[in-house]
Amino acid sequence: MNLILEFIHEHILAIDFALCILIWLVQVIIYPVLAVVSIDAFPRWHAIYCKRIAYFVLPLMIAQLFESAAACFFIGNTTVWLKFFCVLSVWIFTFLVSAPCHQKLSKSGKDVFLIDRLVSTNWYRTVLWTLIVFLSYYQY
Repeated sequence: MNLILEFIHEHILAIDFALCILIWLVQVIIYPVLAVVSIDAFPRWHAIYCKRIAYFVLPLMIAQLFESAAACFFIGNTTVWLKFFCVLSVWIFTFLVSAPCHQKLSKSGKDVFLIDRLVSTNWYRTVLWTLIVFLSYYQY
């Protein structure tokens, strides 16, 4: 386990940067496309998107969470704790706001109100992941 944490710690800036770029792509390109996908194509497109994006996002988020928690234990300065708070906030927003929106879209099909909610609430995650990159760079 120590080797895994050490490896993640050595690469955390790249992991944080990857998540930041990914969330900006989602916010500026992918989520707005949800509104223009046809009603007939929406269920298939959305299912493919949700399945495929998880392969990229979940391993990076898990690595980020482990590294951030370990840094609090081993380093414990204010910047590390601020980053950990931001990472936890991203997890909370992801699983209490974004994921339920996607589940509802999967069940109901294209719903413009839900898509608008997804886009507007995703700005919180976008800002948080951007802040995380700056904190990570500052620590580097």
